[in-house]
Order: sequence, then structure tokens, then C-alpha cells
Amino acid sequence: MEKAENKTENTIFPKGEKAPAETFTGTVYVQPLAPKTENNNFSIASVTFEPGARTNWHNHPAGQTILVTMGKGLYQEKGKPIKTINKGDVILCNPDIEHWHGASSESPMTHVVITNYKGDSQVNWLKPVTDEEYKADAK
Repeated sequence: MEKAENKTENTIFPKGEKAPAETFTGTVYVQPLAPKTENNNFSIASVTFEPGARTNWHNHPAGQTILVTMGKGLYQEKGKPIKTINKGDVILCNPDIEHWHGASSESPMTHVVITNYKGDSQVNWLKPVTDEEYKADAK
């Protein structure tokens, strides 16, 4: 993974390292903030998406909380309309709900994710979000 420059304008955490192309479309950076330990059953990371970048479809066996800290993004659960998300929004992803999230086409987006573990598993990565799926009307 490629190390990014330290901080970008309007972010509170360093950008982190470039995320793997196998699970993300576009340019995405991940900065781990807190690992799972014997005292907690979750991890925390800051994720920065360049405009148009997004996760693959995925789910979390024990759920995830998304805290948008910068920019404008998109969030979609399988079978539901795309939602626009903005700085200050909080998204609660229930366990095993297939979804994706990322930046809008015109703005970068950074969010902090708190991802719970079920045993040793915290995410099941699925197929990439197609351009057609990404470009569907956001509500």
C-alpha cells in the first residue's frame, strides 16, 4: 500500500495509505485509528474518498457506524435508493445489510468508520459498484 501525504485540508486525521483496488473503485485512503483489542470488539478508521471513489458492495456481520467528517458522499443499501450524505451525518449499518458508500462525483468525502467484529470477521467484500449503479439518482 502506498503512503499518502500527511494531512489534507479540512481533515483531522492523516490520509493514511492507499486502499486496495480489489475492494474500492477510484482513489481511496485508509488511516487506521484504533484496532480491535481485548478491551473492545471493534476497530476505528478514517477513510478518505476522492471524487467518484467508492467501496465495493459489502456487508458487516456485526454492523458498522459511519460518521461523515468532511465533504459530500453517497450511501446505498441493496434494493433502496442512494442517499446523499454530508459532513455531520451518522449512518448506522445494521448487521449483514449489503451496502456501499463513497464520495459524490463532485466532492471528496471523509468518514470515520466504527466496525464491529463477529468472531474474527468484520467485513464481507462483494462485487464492485458499477458506474450505472453509482450514477443512479441520489435522494
